[in-house]
Amino acid sequence: MSHELLTLDDPRSLDSATVGAKAAGLARLRAAGFDVPDAFVVPVDCTRAWPAGRVPEAVRRVVENACDALGPRLAVRSSATWEDGSTRAHAGATETVLDVRGTEAALAAVRRCLDAGETARHSLGERGDVAIVLQRLVDADHAGVAFTADPLTGDRNVVRLAATEGLGEALVQGDVIGSDVTVTGDEIDGDLGTLLPEHARNVAKIARDIEAAFGRPQDVEWAVADGRVHVLQARPITVLPIEPKLPEGNNWQKDVAHYPEPLTPFGYSLMAACSEQVRSVFDEMGLLVRGLEERFVGGEVYGRVVPAMGSANSAAKPPPAPVLGVAARLVPAMRRRTAAARAALDADLPQRWVDQWHAVDRSEMTQRADRLLAVDLDALDDTQLLEHGDACIALARRGHQIHFRLVMPLAQRLHRLHSLVADELGWDDASIGTMFAGHSPATRAADEAMAGLRDRVRRLPGATAALERDPAHPAEVLEALDPALADDLRTWTAQHGWAMVNYDAGVPVLAERPTMISRLLLHGSEPTDFAAASEAADRARRALPARRRAEFDHALREARAIYAVRDDNTIVVGDRPLALLRRWMLAVGTRLVARNLVPARDDVAYLTFEELQRALAGEETDDLTERIVRRRGEEAWVRAHPGPSHLGEQGAPPDTSRLPRALRQVNEPVLWIIGHEYPPPVETPDDADVLLAGVPASAGVAEGRVRIIRGYEEMDRFQQGDVLVCQVTSPSWA
Repeated sequence: MSHELLTLDDPRSLDSATVGAKAAGLARLRAAGFDVPDAFVVPVDCTRAWPAGRVPEAVRRVVENACDALGPRLAVRSSATWEDGSTRAHAGATETVLDVRGTEAALAAVRRCLDAGETARHSLGERGDVAIVLQRLVDADHAGVAFTADPLTGDRNVVRLAATEGLGEALVQGDVIGSDVTVTGDEIDGDLGTLLPEHARNVAKIARDIEAAFGRPQDVEWAVADGRVHVLQARPITVLPIEPKLPEGNNWQKDVAHYPEPLTPFGYSLMAACSEQVRSVFDEMGLLVRGLEERFVGGEVYGRVVPAMGSANSAAKPPPAPVLGVAARLVPAMRRRTAAARAALDADLPQRWVDQWHAVDRSEMTQRADRLLAVDLDALDDTQLLEHGDACIALARRGHQIHFRLVMPLAQRLHRLHSLVADELGWDDASIGTMFAGHSPATRAADEAMAGLRDRVRRLPGATAALERDPAHPAEVLEALDPALADDLRTWTAQHGWAMVNYDAGVPVLAERPTMISRLLLHGSEPTDFAAASEAADRARRALPARRRAEFDHALREARAIYAVRDDNTIVVGDRPLALLRRWMLAVGTRLVARNLVPARDDVAYLTFEELQRALAGEETDDLTERIVRRRGEEAWVRAHPGPSHLGEQGAPPDTSRLPRALRQVNEPVLWIIGHEYPPPVETPDDADVLLAGVPASAGVAEGRVRIIRGYEEMDRFQQGDVLVCQVTSPSWA
């Protein structure tokens, strides 16, 4: 095995399998005549010799030689073999350490880059190695990024520059904003700050030259020192924004309550495959709503209610309450709904569904999920894997039916409590919600099970330090110290790790994020505050008229019971089936990559469930990559240009006050909860000092460092004691 440094001029540095994509890109730039600072590459056969622990002498020697040759100040960069693919670049996923001085600091930076690369590889589900680039540091006057196509609009006629004074890493990582300008020919649009116009034009020209040399739009990192432009890195822009088509018509509302960030096509296709279950439950209950009509727009989901009578597209004013009441007694479609509502109430379907959940459904769904999770997908042939996918989607459909059946008693009981407390006391949702704090065992189960493992880690000599050194491999770390503890961690991961962090099966689950599991092993959560719920309930009880206190006690008891069922069933029948489908998706993706049908395993999240079935069966294998790129482009567009919250004219909800009693009893709670599931947008406050506006999770005040989590990929940033600010959570977050 060779442990030698490679220069960028060495022909071997053109091979990304040897030096990683970043170093190979630098070598190609240098070979094409661009001004790339001197650098050495520590190739992957050398970095593999240092998986962890003490520095091998061979690695120390090559790093020491690089430091001697390059001078006192270095930039140390990761160069992964899995970076810069044809459909994604993974920009920012790996580590760069700037202004490194001396051999010991360089070795520490190399270790940091290797650890970060391994963590990123696990998180992204990639395979491969990380080489290291040791590069002479450019003492930059200005630095930044140049895009030869506008990443916000896809415009190929401009170069978009982001620039900052000094070193550019803070800009690249998003820690500072910097200047943002576009260059079209010699015309500059935007505020350059202190960057000279001639330097901006020169950077734009060099970026265009790089695009011409490599034949596709480029993302170029650059630095200007003493008027000279240096190229620090260039990678292809894998995705350009493509504007998707919005749905036409009225009553469309963007669903940000369930999908605050763009949903993958795979994730949406599963929801669409289960949608008929929603309609069947609504029909059973005799609801005036037959279901939801939805449209997928580049990852955003627009929905509108499909009424039992009339058109989903109609924004006309609903009939007056007396007219609607007469229609319910005369119009055949409405009479059928009234009959269904009476039958549902006579049979007490909502309570029967709760009883069935406790007696049969929960255990049956858990057992089916456990059996599917135990299947070794690698051992299946293609036909068996297709059958496994069918079994998973059947489980998801059944889970959808159970979930929406349980929404009925949830709506009834929460509506009853809310009506009582809001009408009598004027309490808002946050104040009422405080009465439920701690009354959801399902959301505590994972952490309570982890608490025992966490205690064993604390008592095991060397375990805490070992996990802190190598958080990307918690089971392997514990295996070396206590095999029984490692086995118990694997059991915990099987039971609690295969659940969704949102409603999208296209994104990684906790079981795929070993670094987060290590953090859970090392840091416990705050104890559940049961006192706050009791105090809130006591305040409400004291404030209510004496004649309504018994009614309140009953309503609160019923609401707390169904609240626990709500979170429990969301995890058991919603999250786990979706996680099993993600597991199936990854297995299919591995096979499609091996057959050169898609570039990377995770790319298959941009194909639908049906497309993956056909691709695995060999029935539809053309243009899969083109579809992935197009759909990524549409997602890039909606991330840069989120669609409006509403489309078309918006109709008003009907006045149900004159409906037959049975129809009113089943519809009013559901219409109320739909209004809470699809709330109006939060208005921006007039106060200029307010940075963010939103809805509190509960009453009261929490003090701590605010941590804004914009998506699942940022959850690793959440620290002990942080105050979480996010667009939405799900029960699995607990």
